[in-house]
Amino acid sequence: MKDGLAPTESAVFDRLHTLLCDLLLVESVPADYDLQDSGVFNSAKFLELFVALETEFDIPITGADVNQDTFRTLNSITRFVCAKRAVA
Repeated sequence: MKDGLAPTESAVFDRLHTLLCDLLLVESVPADYDLQDSGVFNSAKFLELFVALETEFDIPITGADVNQDTFRTLNSITRFVCAKRAVA
């Protein structure tokens, strides 16, 4: 994804799925699984996710980007990354 080309939403979703699985040490994460309400993410895990997103997708994440709904599910994170890549 660091190639400078805008990835498709499907490609972003697939890469995010892999990143989340690696981060959470699980085989799969459902697209609508609530990462916040489930308790699987603490502040350290969210920080790891932000760093991984910035690195993998070459996007900046600012304080203004951080809200509960943006990083709640794999689907919402995918939408966020696609939107950031569109304006980057």
